[in-house]
Amino acid sequence: MLEAKCPECGRKAQVDDDMENVKCPQCGFTAKYDDYIEIMKGKAVMMSDDFQNSWDKNPF
Repeated sequence: MLEAKCPECGRKAQVDDDMENVKCPQCGFTAKYDDYIEIMKGKAVMMSDDFQNSWDKNPF
């Protein structure tokens, strides 16, 4: 079984063998794999924006 980072708690979630669902046994998060990818892409964009904003405020 493939593992993925849970977007809710940050622990290891499990991707089923069919690559259809992601489930976190620790916090109960569950999503379709495609939805999970979109959630994680959104988190990456937010991290990038936060970094850029902090860099713009303190370039040195």
